[in-house]
Amino acid sequence: MAQATDYYEGISLSALATLGSVDLATGNVTAGSGGYIGLLTAAPSDSSGGTEVSTSGTAYARNQVGSTGQGSLSGTAGSITNDAEFKWNDATANWGQITHVGLYDAASGGNLLVYGELQTAVDITSGDIFKIPASGFTITMA
Repeated sequence: MAQATDYYEGISLSALATLGSVDLATGNVTAGSGGYIGLLTAAPSDSSGGTEVSTSGTAYARNQVGSTGQGSLSGTAGSITNDAEFKWNDATANWGQITHVGLYDAASGGNLLVYGELQTAVDITSGDIFKIPASGFTITMA
């Protein structure tokens, strides 16, 4: 298969944005409860999850897309992006150098669905707050 159509990209990304489902016969998308944005300190790959920030004693947790105070993912055929900032809790310990961000299907554990490398890695130390500004997290199908 060479390429997905704009139509298929649009309905697939709409479902991915909320962890919903798509009826391929009708194109109807049923929204789910939302995915979770996680921070990684080592590169993932298509077959491995990389290294996520430790949750033990650090105040780190994945952010649920669309939850109170967090952005949602929406867009048009070909890409979705966050409409408001994603903001993490103040770090209570060093999180390390954040190199990648990923979308997961669960608050912890679960599966890494898509990921991307930050333009510039960021060291997060105790007291720091990690934020992704509005339109700073984009998933593209091409």
